[in-house]
Amino acid sequence: MKLNRNTATPLHTQIQSLLRARILSEKITADEAVPSERELAEELKVSRMTVRQALTALRGEGLIYQKRGKGTFVSSLKMDIHTRNLDGFSDEMNRRGMRPLSKILHLGRETASKEVSDKLQIETESEVFCLKRLRLADDKPMSLETTYLPVANFPKLDQHNFEKQSLYRILANKYGVVMDSAAEDLEAAVADKEISGLLEVKKNSPLLIVYRLVFAEGNQAIEYTKSVYRADRYRASFFIVKK
Repeated sequence: MKLNRNTATPLHTQIQSLLRARILSEKITADEAVPSERELAEELKVSRMTVRQALTALRGEGLIYQKRGKGTFVSSLKMDIHTRNLDGFSDEMNRRGMRPLSKILHLGRETASKEVSDKLQIETESEVFCLKRLRLADDKPMSLETTYLPVANFPKLDQHNFEKQSLYRILANKYGVVMDSAAEDLEAAVADKEISGLLEVKKNSPLLIVYRLVFAEGNQAIEYTKSVYRADRYRASFFIVKK
């Protein structure tokens, strides 16, 4: 690591950026020890106080944690639930170099509840497909998704194998649906007995729940999904600007 001493950027900020880059590129992996304050100070020829400022900032980001008497270590990285944009789970995991897998827990037709019919802008008690999937990456449970789609729009959707095929690709290739936008609501929850078993977390572990409504071109609501995420593997980030 090299510092630029001919810039207005403070040295501790540069160290923070350099270490962050090494962590995010997995040059230092989860639970691996970070060089000590003394080692970093000697390598970079700065004071230990400067290094301490950088490490404190990285702890604030959740990228590192401290074990009393043992040192500082890299945290398990969390994925941002808002990075998916309009990509599907499989595309997102492939982009991260992880192997996606889906386990179908349920796929069938049912009468839409008032909540689902209101969201999808269809008549009350219209028929919808309900697709419930456990989503895994590298064989580790990541989330539990329950998706509703109008049967009238996608009449033969239940003939596809969603353990091997991407829902979004089927909607695009078979039905000509072009995703345009999505609206999301976020809430916190804790795992009950059923969800803790599926996601392999302890009962009452924290969860992030996202309710997602996807629109096609023309502002047509086509999909309503409830996604339950493990809070130890996902986080929610927001970017706020002043009007």
